[in-house]
Amino acid sequence: LADIFTKFKREVSGVVDIGVIDSAGIQRSYVGPYSLEGKDYSNQDWFHEVTVRNVYVSDVFMGYRKIPHFAIAVKRESSEGGFWILRATIDMKTLQKFVSSMNIGSEDDAFIVSRDGVIQTPSRFYGDVLEKIKFDLAVSKQGTTVQEMEGLQSECTMCGYASLRDAPWILVAMIKSTPYLKIPRIFKNELFFITVISIIFGIVVAARVANILVNRIRDAEKEREDAIAQSEHASKLASIGRLASGVAHEINNPLAIINEKAGLMKDLLESSGDLQQNKEKFLRLINSIFESVNRCRTITHRLLGFSRRVDTAHELFDINDAVREVLGFLDKEILFRNIKLDLNLGEGLPRVLSDKGQIEQVLLNIVNNALDAVQEVREGIIAVATGTKKNRIWIMIRDNGSGIPKDKLKQIFEPFYTTKEKGKGTGLGLFISYGIIKRLGGDILVESKLNKGTMFTIEIPTTAFTEE
Repeated sequence: LADIFTKFKREVSGVVDIGVIDSAGIQRSYVGPYSLEGKDYSNQDWFHEVTVRNVYVSDVFMGYRKIPHFAIAVKRESSEGGFWILRATIDMKTLQKFVSSMNIGSEDDAFIVSRDGVIQTPSRFYGDVLEKIKFDLAVSKQGTTVQEMEGLQSECTMCGYASLRDAPWILVAMIKSTPYLKIPRIFKNELFFITVISIIFGIVVAARVANILVNRIRDAEKEREDAIAQSEHASKLASIGRLASGVAHEINNPLAIINEKAGLMKDLLESSGDLQQNKEKFLRLINSIFESVNRCRTITHRLLGFSRRVDTAHELFDINDAVREVLGFLDKEILFRNIKLDLNLGEGLPRVLSDKGQIEQVLLNIVNNALDAVQEVREGIIAVATGTKKNRIWIMIRDNGSGIPKDKLKQIFEPFYTTKEKGKGTGLGLFISYGIIKRLGGDILVESKLNKGTMFTIEIPTTAFTEE
């Protein structure tokens, strides 16, 4: 053992002594400056730890020598049973040489502490060996931790520390010198500029994306409005197609009168050469022709005015006149189908400032639906009434037709939804009507019972303006 000790000390000058301890904790052989052969370590904590872990490295302590040192013990199993422990004591100056080899400035400090915060090697500024440091270290199991320490002996100190492998110690480096302090400031400045640039870039990108989305939404809204306008116009044309037979009959009647009166005038001219005698009769016939021509003009103008696709126009008009005009389109069809029309228009209603053409289109759509609903009823009845309620005028259109099932009432204003037989409806009439009344600031209410009839109530303000 003495020979091994000599060679070992030649390699590591800080070795103080070395000893061999048996499994009972008795030091059987010892080489060193003290008389420790035969000493019993069986009650020592380090002995129990090395028997479990096979390797033990102590913190720095004073011991018998009254000088700071630490011990390393290694356990090996014996082939004959039991085990042996080789224990060496090393001067603390060995650790101090290790720390001193670090390349740090004169204002910096480096030292080793235990995991309990006890200093293991002398520190320039934070205490001597076996003193406790005055700050906390949150040591991670792996890697190096760097943090800025405040409230110490300098205004700003960077502290770097890490656990030493295979040892119960922590290596701490306190950096105060200027070159090291510039590093975090440089990083802070770069981080600040990167953050500012990132925020500006994010704002620019967000504004650009928002602008693109707004433009797309605006374009989509414009396309939707154009599509709705086209649907409204198509709905008008569809209604006109349905009214074509009635309108043709209306025009044929005055044309027949014109033809008859003109033929009579011709006969009178051919049979009598005295014009003065038939002057009054000629005037009556000519006036009759003028009235028939005016009637044709009124019918065609009304038809063209309803079918023409015009921009929204606000005008003061009597809602009862609008109702009569719409029913005038349908009176021949109502008469042909033998449907009873119950008209109850309120008197003294205030004039409405709104879009007369669009309101007439809504009325025409709903009355047409009522005509379809009562076609299977033996005695069909369509009732139309008007009145006022607070600042609104209401128009009620009721029929005694087939009615609408309760579970389908919520869907009747959806586009392309229809309760009519296949091929008899587009599903756009009520959808367009609902949109028109909503834009005019009004509302459409519906009540219906299956096989008993349906009632639509249109409410519009006396001053209804269409939104652009």
